[in-house]
Amino acid sequence: MESAAPILCADIGTSSLKAALISTTGELLAFVREPYPADRVLDGTVHASDWEEAFIRAAGALQAAAQQRGNRAQPVGLAISGNGPTLVPVTKSGQALLPLHWHDGRVAKANDGAAHPSLFLPHAAYLAQNEPDQYAHTERFLSSHEWLAWRLGAEPCTVIPNQAYVPYYWDERQIQAYGLESHRFPPFVEQGVLIGSVSAAAAGRTGLPKGLPIISGGPDFITALIGTGVVVPGMVCDRAGTSEGINVCARQGSKARTLRTLPHIQEGLWNVGAILPTTGRLFEWFRHITGQESRDYREMLAEILQCKQCTKPRDFFFPDIRSAGRLQVSSAFFSTAGLTNRAELGYAVIESIAFMVRTAIENLEKEGYWIEGMRLSGGQAKNTYWNQFKADVTGRWLAVHQIEDGELAGNACLAMKGLGYYPSIEAAIEGTVKIKEVFEPVQQRYAMHSERFEVYKTMLHKMERFFE
Repeated sequence: MESAAPILCADIGTSSLKAALISTTGELLAFVREPYPADRVLDGTVHASDWEEAFIRAAGALQAAAQQRGNRAQPVGLAISGNGPTLVPVTKSGQALLPLHWHDGRVAKANDGAAHPSLFLPHAAYLAQNEPDQYAHTERFLSSHEWLAWRLGAEPCTVIPNQAYVPYYWDERQIQAYGLESHRFPPFVEQGVLIGSVSAAAAGRTGLPKGLPIISGGPDFITALIGTGVVVPGMVCDRAGTSEGINVCARQGSKARTLRTLPHIQEGLWNVGAILPTTGRLFEWFRHITGQESRDYREMLAEILQCKQCTKPRDFFFPDIRSAGRLQVSSAFFSTAGLTNRAELGYAVIESIAFMVRTAIENLEKEGYWIEGMRLSGGQAKNTYWNQFKADVTGRWLAVHQIEDGELAGNACLAMKGLGYYPSIEAAIEGTVKIKEVFEPVQQRYAMHSERFEVYKTMLHKMERFFE
């Protein structure tokens, strides 16, 4: 293999863009997180231009950080991942209309009334049925990472992990069922292939070298599986940011309605996931209502978990008991009457998050997916206090990698494969994805949390009856 060189990796999240320079030997050279405008994040109306502006800031910050460390080497490639199923309607003039975000509920049913596997067409159909003028002006639909790659110089394309994913994106039969036109949906390419290079115009906007190869990244949850090495049956990835997903690499899928089953990056295998849409968002809610927006996440967790009053917790917190994907104020009033200070409320909040994770694990195990431990990915993985607390509550070991953001590490692996540094994605994983630390549960704490968890489940079930 050639000598180490930097690769620019970016991931478009729900509330911010993360980016890093990662060497072809798997070393994190520089990292940055660039938030989107807070008002649009809260409203769920983040614009595609917000992604690009965050990327431009990130590219400049990464180059400056690398030079401060004495590394003046230019990146040899670029790969981008993004959240989904999000679609950007792009007009003939190149204008990006307001994205159809994965979480905003703007979906429509197929005209034939049947259930179809596509995760994307319901969003496009919403635009066609409810905003026909915008749909008429839409030349193509691109996912978040595809749009940003196109803005930088890549060819318009739809990036899929492998051919097994085609029905979950679109095919001609489904496009017709939704009353749409196939010419608005770009051709498929698989992850880890060359899709273009940075244009002269994009180089002027970003400071990146003209001609920098752009390698197809893909959906964030798949790149996280690659970046954590979860490519063998039985391995599990806990990807936690604004939302959270516990993903099991399995030989067989599940038909359980509480789980999401999709093909794995490894052909013939399945990714079975339990989705937790509000875990990270819940902590941000707590940060906001207690006026701690400017405080460091790790500092807040240290205060909460070292609070003496919190060692014998009393009250529970029950967020989102109506399961609408939002944080219900009324549910907070249900559970905070006995809390006396900020740290106690914080403990109740993070305990409820950990109980959500444990519930998700139980749901997976009920379907036959045994979980002994999980590999972590995302911002939550960077906090040692939280990692140990989550291990103690769930009773599972948790592994943290040298590069905690699996999406970025996965992009690096895809780029290394596409640039020829490794012959396959598996070889790139083997050569660069390394575990840094493992958190083992303390059994005495696990027993205490287990008693509270059983009480919590009983109380939650009673409370849910109010909203039946």
